[in-house]
Amino acid sequence: MGERPLGCPASDVDLWADDVLLDPYPVFAELRALGPVVWLERYGVAAVPRFEPVQAVLADWRRFSSARGVGLDDTLNSYLGENTICSDPPAHDQYRKPLVEQLWSDALADTVPEVQATAARFAEQVVEAGCFDAVADLCRPYSLTVVADLLGLPEEGRDDYPALAERAFNIFGPPGERATDGFQAAAEIASRALGAEADRLLPGRRGAQLWDIGLPGLIVTYTWPGIDTTVNALASAVLLFARHPDQWDELRGDRALIPTAFNEVLRLHSPVHYFTRHVTEECDLAGVPLKEGTKVLVMYGSANRDERRFDNADAFDIRRHGPGHVAFGRGVHLCVGMHLARIEAHSLLAALADRVNRFEVTGEPRWTVNNTLHGLGALPIRVVPAAR
Repeated sequence: MGERPLGCPASDVDLWADDVLLDPYPVFAELRALGPVVWLERYGVAAVPRFEPVQAVLADWRRFSSARGVGLDDTLNSYLGENTICSDPPAHDQYRKPLVEQLWSDALADTVPEVQATAARFAEQVVEAGCFDAVADLCRPYSLTVVADLLGLPEEGRDDYPALAERAFNIFGPPGERATDGFQAAAEIASRALGAEADRLLPGRRGAQLWDIGLPGLIVTYTWPGIDTTVNALASAVLLFARHPDQWDELRGDRALIPTAFNEVLRLHSPVHYFTRHVTEECDLAGVPLKEGTKVLVMYGSANRDERRFDNADAFDIRRHGPGHVAFGRGVHLCVGMHLARIEAHSLLAALADRVNRFEVTGEPRWTVNNTLHGLGALPIRVVPAAR
């Protein structure tokens, strides 16, 4: 356990209690009100709930390091070892460069028509069904199909990945059953990337390319963080537009709003709520002195609702302009898959806008209990088709 910094407010809240994971936003507001840095007594970690300090931490990898792991539990951090997110430059550059070459906007340009066709196919299916689960029947299989096709994964076995990825994200929380199960899921994902999948990958696709350059482990970046984060964002978008039909009408009337609408979804329901950093030298963060070795909890989901940064921060407004969100991170660890996520989301929103006049929630949305992710596990929806 670390030592509480001088002058730092403290809280006994348990951010990983089930009820908080299901509805974290009231607790986030309480922590933001306490200060820019809040000591979490239960875990010995300096939580950063406000926007500006979160940006400062993310921008300064030298003083706020990822190399010792980005999870709460040091034991599980050590098991994960060095990888794309658990590293600093120059080692980090070796992991990131091949992924940038595959996933940056120019590299993905030729995949856009394929993703748009996939989006149209899934949109047609749910409109034809009329009533469906937006997670199980739309967002999850759509994102999985896009990522699996991009990688060249075989059809057999690919349906396992969303559940494995969701479980694996639990590894970044405190020790316990969820984290232990998350480690088992992460190990399964890594085993698939490094083993049995190799001979079955389609030639010419991203997965085979990574094998050809001797970096098959980077396939995990697609099959772990590359699926469920986007699923969560897309399902949140459906829920928000169901609850705000006037804004869906605006988007349908002006497709140029799709990029800002997706940014607003990411801001309001950030798919990833927490990662950690380790302080490498004594420093000051927003007036709070932090000692070397202090563990810092970067609260993306709270920062994106900071009243100091965003007017009417809890409101959904697809015309919101001005300061951006940190759902994709910042600095050297800026999400390498963000361009693919945007292509997926923009394509699906456009396909749905062509076909759906109204989303209606027909049952209680179910949020998942996950140590790191915030997303829907089920969302029963009925659509009113658009006139064609």
